[in-house]
Amino acid sequence: MRDKKEVRERIISILSNSNRNGMDRVIKYLEESDFFVAPASTRFHGNFEGGLVEHSLNVYELFKRKNIEYDFGLSEDAVAIVGLLHDVCKIDFYTTYTKNVNIAGAGEKPVWRKMPAYGVKDNFPAGHGEKSVFILQRLIPLTKEEALIIRWHMGGYEPKENYNYISETWNMYKAGVALHTADLEAGYILEEHFEPGEDKNQLKFL
Repeated sequence: MRDKKEVRERIISILSNSNRNGMDRVIKYLEESDFFVAPASTRFHGNFEGGLVEHSLNVYELFKRKNIEYDFGLSEDAVAIVGLLHDVCKIDFYTTYTKNVNIAGAGEKPVWRKMPAYGVKDNFPAGHGEKSVFILQRLIPLTKEEALIIRWHMGGYEPKENYNYISETWNMYKAGVALHTADLEAGYILEEHFEPGEDKNQLKFL
């Protein structure tokens, strides 16, 4: 896991150097929310305190390299907004609860212990990518490209009824494919996940 303080400072620095109108409102929103302590998921990548912000920075760094390598022509502001803020839909989204976990080894008699675990409490059930776009557009102006590639960054994890929209977006804006693959690479290659109780520092954010 990356150092939480360094990740926080880097993200605030990147956003603070943006020329996008309203970015001060975005930073204030992030600082007043659980963005810097929330997990990135309940049981997959980044399911630990600070997982969301670590994931956001990982995606940004991967996406920035892809923007240069494939010459998408996105500005530094666009790369920062898309990479760092694609998952703001996960802000104030997670909660904790107590889960019964079998701590016995394979083949042994079960030994059950109550362990803290992450759950979901969605007070604004507006979806995923579309929710991120909605939140951001209340704070800053987004270009059409930024809005669409954030909206469809989940790619094939969307319901199949949306595949045509994803395909149309990715044909229009190749950077949308890069955001999706950066998201996958960050979650499946760079980031850790823990079983309940496996890491004593996992659930400190509430």
